[in-house]
Amino acid sequence: MVAVIILSTHGDALGDPGAIGWAWIDHTDGNFDSGGAASGTDQSAGLTAVLRAIEAHPGDEPLLVESGSQQAIRVASEWLPVWKANGWRTAADEAVPDADIVRALDDAVTTRTGPVRFRHVRGHIDSPFHERARHLAELSAADWSAGRGDLDGFLIGNMPPAAQAAELARASADGVNAGTPPVTAGPAPDGPARVAARDHRAAGPGAPDARQGEDSPAPWESATLF
Repeated sequence: MVAVIILSTHGDALGDPGAIGWAWIDHTDGNFDSGGAASGTDQSAGLTAVLRAIEAHPGDEPLLVESGSQQAIRVASEWLPVWKANGWRTAADEAVPDADIVRALDDAVTTRTGPVRFRHVRGHIDSPFHERARHLAELSAADWSAGRGDLDGFLIGNMPPAAQAAELARASADGVNAGTPPVTAGPAPDGPARVAARDHRAAGPGAPDARQGEDSPAPWESATLF
């Protein structure tokens, strides 16, 4: 059986538009990352979370990306190919919302050597991975809203615990020395720690997000996706 990498993603917006945060977390090893932008929407936040998750996982392994945003999943799996074939115009011949993110998402999927699939999950499910991604996205959105979003940060991978502790101490000391609040980080479920918030790319405005719809499709078995 081919191992499938499963990623939980979440995007959060404080207003529509407003400051946004995004996050993803890997179910396999607990690695995760988060970031945000000064202005965006629910849709741009959810799409950015999906995009960053894919970009962070190149390779041949099948990738299953989960999101509580039904809008983001439908964009990635249904509407994007139609918009692309239509010259990045909607069926109403309007400009595609969040076109920069959508086109980057298309590039990330088409250039990845392994297959990518998408799955909608309900927003309030008993999953430590989904809850961790939601919490990180909310923290990032709050940081950007408070003007702290441009702090540099990094993702701690599978480094030894002593090395992780040293990095956390160094980052915290740097924050104090620079006159900013000390950096804090909590552990992911069975995984490493993420320090600070990182802005990879500003997300633009887009259409409202129809999240957690009652007509969401039944969950797919990952073994049937690839």
